[in-house]
Amino acid sequence: MDRIPPNVWQHPVRGRNLHGSTLAAEIGDDETLLVFLRHLG
Repeated sequence: MDRIPPNVWQHPVRGRNLHGSTLAAEIGDDETLLVFLRHLG
Protein backbone atom coordinates (compact mmCIF):
# COMPACT_ATOMS: atom_id res chain seq x y z
CA MET A 1 0.00 0.00 0.00
CA ASP A 2 1.33 3.47 -0.89
CA ARG A 3 0.94 6.63 1.15
CA ILE A 4 -0.44 9.77 -0.47
CA PRO A 5 2.21 12.54 -0.66
CA PRO A 6 1.51 15.60 1.55
CA ASN A 7 1.14 18.00 -1.39
CA VAL A 8 -1.75 15.92 -2.79
CA TRP A 9 -3.79 16.42 0.39
CA GLN A 10 -3.94 20.17 -0.26
CA HIS A 11 -5.03 19.79 -3.90
CA PRO A 12 -8.48 21.33 -4.62
CA VAL A 13 -11.32 18.88 -5.30
CA ARG A 14 -14.56 19.48 -7.16
CA GLY A 15 -17.61 17.31 -7.62
CA ARG A 16 -21.12 16.51 -6.53
CA ASN A 17 -21.85 15.96 -2.86
CA LEU A 18 -18.37 17.02 -1.73
CA HIS A 19 -18.24 19.06 1.48
CA GLY A 20 -14.55 19.99 1.62
CA SER A 21 -12.57 22.20 -0.73
CA THR A 22 -9.40 20.06 -0.53
CA LEU A 23 -8.82 16.31 -0.37
CA ALA A 24 -7.73 16.64 3.28
CA ALA A 25 -10.91 18.54 4.21
CA GLU A 26 -13.08 16.00 2.39
CA ILE A 27 -11.47 12.91 3.95
CA GLY A 28 -11.19 14.32 7.48
CA ASP A 29 -9.14 12.92 10.37
CA ASP A 30 -10.63 9.42 10.52
CA GLU A 31 -8.78 6.44 9.07
CA THR A 32 -10.00 6.00 5.50
CA LEU A 33 -9.35 3.57 2.70
CA LEU A 34 -9.08 5.60 -0.49
CA VAL A 35 -9.37 3.69 -3.77
CA PHE A 36 -8.75 5.24 -7.17
CA LEU A 37 -10.63 3.69 -10.08
CA ARG A 38 -9.72 4.41 -13.66
CA HIS A 39 -12.09 3.90 -16.56
CA LEU A 40 -10.22 2.67 -19.62
CA GLY A 41 -13.16 2.62 -22.03
